[in-house]
Amino acid sequence: MAKAQPLRVAVIGAGPIGIEAALYAKTCGFTVSVFDRGPVGEHLRRWGHVKLFTPFGWNVTPLGLAEVRREKGSRTIPGETDLLTGREFLEAYTTPIAESETLLESLNLEAAVLQVGRAAGVKKSEVADKLPFRLLVRDAAGKERIVTADVVLDCTGTYITPQRLGDGNIPAVGELAARQHIAWGIEDVLGTRRAHYAGKSIVLVGDSYSAATTICALAALAEEANDTWVVWLTRGPRGQPLPRIPNDPLKERDRLAARANSLATRCDGNLEFHPQTVIDEVLCHGPDQGFRVSGRSNGKPVAWECERLIANVGYRADLRISDGLRVTEPAGAPETGEPGYFVLGSKSYGRDSGFLLRNGFDQIRNVFARLTGAPRLDHYAKKVA
Repeated sequence: MAKAQPLRVAVIGAGPIGIEAALYAKTCGFTVSVFDRGPVGEHLRRWGHVKLFTPFGWNVTPLGLAEVRREKGSRTIPGETDLLTGREFLEAYTTPIAESETLLESLNLEAAVLQVGRAAGVKKSEVADKLPFRLLVRDAAGKERIVTADVVLDCTGTYITPQRLGDGNIPAVGELAARQHIAWGIEDVLGTRRAHYAGKSIVLVGDSYSAATTICALAALAEEANDTWVVWLTRGPRGQPLPRIPNDPLKERDRLAARANSLATRCDGNLEFHPQTVIDEVLCHGPDQGFRVSGRSNGKPVAWECERLIANVGYRADLRISDGLRVTEPAGAPETGEPGYFVLGSKSYGRDSGFLLRNGFDQIRNVFARLTGAPRLDHYAKKVA
């Protein structure tokens, strides 16, 4: 009897969860291909100046640490309680795994997956769910090819698909035209982007932890550059814009919420805080020419002229690469309506921003226990070499 061929696993996204999933798949003996339109951890690099809430020990696995130790040899690895920036975490953990002997040949960087579908059946006896996936991939030179796989793990994240500014989860009037001029991520306002924001009038929209990070940095900038003026707009009620979690185990998250809430309450210096505000229109006056932001605050019409606009309004899952499949809207679990197609990581949480890396590790373990048919399989239970 011919020996069964190992499952072919395609991992889309070379971020922390994608690389961890690829390592787990390799450990299971599967054939693995990792695709990413950019470098390893590209999204994390974009906000890499920000310190993680979670300590290093929360963001790693025994399997991954064993791989890092093999790659790094005697080089120092951060301690379990160390708090790293995004870039420091990439350099200490994710990148060494991705560039390890185990995974290096599986990496396909600068290779964008444009669409995922199922192969068409030829015989009536063929079960559609058993047919291989077909991935349309485009490399950096623009050349396209088809890759087939038995399992697809979508680990693409949500960082490049932010929520909309307008009411009803649709773009505000003018938002689509202004989109390329709006800052959607966590800007390094005290570092590389300082000159872009110092001395400017800035509108910040959002009540997420990303917005809290930004408002704290902007407040510090305003103390150094006194002609900086900041208007913070949130949809939530008056009072504290960031919820405080009782006995929050992540002390840095709680400290950030406390600082942001204090700024909103005091409105010291060059800061205005406007809760219960909905954006109706965003008019961009041109490249680097500023914006007019208008809407309703507590039901009353309001408008601001500003030179910079930052939207920290959260993120959503983009399902366009799988719109030919039966992939359902993510709701916190990796399973979708399409057998063999799993969504892992922050994308699996949809609009819920409560995802932590350790949640993704649990997803990986559960998915591969299912794929191998071994419910008790746990490669994370092994001791670090």
